[in-house]
Amino acid sequence: MYSSNQPTENFQLKASIRDMIQLQQNCQLSDELFWEIFNRRVLLNEHMEMGNFITNMRGTAGHA
Repeated sequence: MYSSNQPTENFQLKASIRDMIQLQQNCQLSDELFWEIFNRRVLLNEHMEMGNFITNMRGTAGHA
């Protein structure tokens, strides 16, 4: 019925959604960039250090 790794998959999905909420709250991203990150983090489930990513976004925001 259920796969043995379902709780792990649910935890990873929840973590990725939390990451996207944190990103949305802390950064003003263009729609294109938001969806690019969403695809990588949520759909492809790639690990991203969101704290570092947000810090880097803030550091480069004035340099665009």
